[in-house]
Amino acid sequence: ESADGLPSHDQFTQELRLESQTGGKFEWQTGLYYFNEDIVIDSFNYDTFTTLQNGYAKQTQSNDAWAVYASGDYSFTDAFSMRAGLRYTKDEKDFTAERTDSPFCPPGACDAYPDPESTSASHTSWDISGIYAVNEDFNLYARIAEGFRAPALQGRLLFGDTISVADKETTTSYEIGMKSELFDNRVRLGFNLYYFETQDQQLTAVGGGTNFNTLINANEVVGKGFELDLQAYLTENLLLTLGASYNDTEINDSGLKVQPCGGGCTVLDPVAGPGLVYIDGNPLPNAPKNIYNLTLRYGIPVGEGEFFAYTDWSYRSDVNFFLYDSVEFRGSSLLEGGLRVGYNWNNGNYEVAAFGRNITDELAIIGCIDFNNLTGMSNEPRVFGVEFK
Repeated sequence: ESADGLPSHDQFTQELRLESQTGGKFEWQTGLYYFNEDIVIDSFNYDTFTTLQNGYAKQTQSNDAWAVYASGDYSFTDAFSMRAGLRYTKDEKDFTAERTDSPFCPPGACDAYPDPESTSASHTSWDISGIYAVNEDFNLYARIAEGFRAPALQGRLLFGDTISVADKETTTSYEIGMKSELFDNRVRLGFNLYYFETQDQQLTAVGGGTNFNTLINANEVVGKGFELDLQAYLTENLLLTLGASYNDTEINDSGLKVQPCGGGCTVLDPVAGPGLVYIDGNPLPNAPKNIYNLTLRYGIPVGEGEFFAYTDWSYRSDVNFFLYDSVEFRGSSLLEGGLRVGYNWNNGNYEVAAFGRNITDELAIIGCIDFNNLTGMSNEPRVFGVEFK
């Protein structure tokens, strides 16, 4: 059994911004940003049978970051405008870690004091976008942007002896879509297509035979898909919302390898050496390809309040929980539904309702631990209840 503590955490942030408000064709803004953080993390381990503490590690990190940015928006016509921006960011981190008690050795026999690690990175990110109003109810838009994530450090040493460092990552993303309001604003519809490429994506290799988190960089991760968002009053009293997305992600790094499970799972990836497998071609963890959400709400005035009936449904396709691919550590597709029927009054300040969650009693794995056994966490079971608020 393990736990973490947060004995000290201080943050300071400040932003100064100057922007135009001329009401003309060209508007702009520029600014400065500063961030400082100091954090201390304690990691504990406890003996399974006596509950006595038998492991302790401590990590400290300081982070300084600042940025300067500017952006402008120009209206070429009443229907077409473009926006562009630049941002320069500088980020520095200092990290130390030590273990003064190990769960695998007598006190003092396996202490660890790895050398401190520091990172420093800077990057100029940018974006450019355009909006075209076909009419007052229908807009088309497109956007290209580059973002960046500063380097990261990891060194919770209860089960390892080293500090891992992930270099900075950069992402270039492309998006094109539409937004509309139809049928006298009774329907709102949004749809987009997207594609992104992330260079040196930071990933966390979790667990395995040593139960240790290690930061790694993948040469490239690509993703593509679409998103749909719909809100519609089907009648004066019946509201429908629908969300749908398709998300296809892939890790492209022929030499990237990680440690698979430590509890005897059936690994499907190619072997890369003793206790290691290649993960090239795998999807990102916890990234189902298909996600759908649907709600329906019917409400009608009764007396001094409103009677309502509401149902919500969510679906996700199967999902891989770790960077490597295995038979056991996958979650099958999951469809869950809820139902709520009730009455509210006094402008919604009071409500009484009967409800049901996971009303079809679906069962699926939603998370896993892959240390020295096959451990899965399931979704909540079917629940019925009543509520007054």
